[in-house]
Amino acid sequence: MYQKYLKIIDTKNKGKGVISTIRIPKQSAIIEFSGDILTEETMPDPNHPALLQISLNSFIGPSGDKDDYINHSCDPNCYLHVVGSRAILYSLYEIAPNMELTFDYSTTSTDDIEKWSMNCQCGSSKCRSVISGLHYLQDDLKQEYIKKGMIPMFLSNKIFQR
Repeated sequence: MYQKYLKIIDTKNKGKGVISTIRIPKQSAIIEFSGDILTEETMPDPNHPALLQISLNSFIGPSGDKDDYINHSCDPNCYLHVVGSRAILYSLYEIAPNMELTFDYSTTSTDDIEKWSMNCQCGSSKCRSVISGLHYLQDDLKQEYIKKGMIPMFLSNKIFQR
């Protein structure tokens, strides 16, 4: 993986972020999220920005490391592959040196807009302005994400059950 080639930076308007200091090839495993495994009942702060949903009731908590600072984008260059209690960030396409790593936070959340949402500051021309759970995405974007393998199994099963 590429963890030793990642650097935490201060971004223009999003706080901290993570860049790669080298070129990362397309479809490469970049970093594994490494916080404690939590449930809704064991979360000390359910609104902590570094929580990552990995099943219907399991989350990876903050690690205090680089994985906590990977930002959202409505036009991401990475996606998460979730298997069991592991979540690994992969590149969607080649990542150039000094490019910020991003993934779409909606791809790992079952929340509805009343439970969790955030104002987006990604700056992309595809920006949706408000981010929430996967069901909040338009159907064509969900289908695009499914084709690219960007939706974890616990959520893609939920899409097909609707």
